[in-house]
Amino acid sequence: MRKENFKHFYDIETRWYDEDMLGHINHGTAVTYFEDARVRHAAEIGLKPHDTSQFPFIVASMSFEFLKQIKHPKKMTIGLSISRVGGKSFDYEYGLYVEDDNECSLSCKMTMVCFDFVNQKSVEVFKEIKKDFQEKINDN
Repeated sequence: MRKENFKHFYDIETRWYDEDMLGHINHGTAVTYFEDARVRHAAEIGLKPHDTSQFPFIVASMSFEFLKQIKHPKKMTIGLSISRVGGKSFDYEYGLYVEDDNECSLSCKMTMVCFDFVNQKSVEVFKEIKKDFQEKINDN
């Protein structure tokens, strides 16, 4: 997974408590890194991820590929792009890169469902998501 494949980038640093007893970043912690990037991206494109009455989507599925071990302390960058848009769902693809290393250490794909929490039902993919996806296609 190449950095050039991503449209958005978010910096993050490991935390001391992110490591497990084997001395590398725990797999459960990796989820939180991508969650942070997802929330930052949603806010960046005009959605309201911090407003619980308007939180825009839920995770339907996620898969990870652990390519390299990551040890604390590290500065990292998460690349994020929307790779597919359907009627009520879309896919995020992520790549996590350790500073000064252009090879991906961890990749992730998440399928998100746009959701109306007030009415408890899935809804059409938001225009902000469609716009971001279309811009990525136009840039390629």
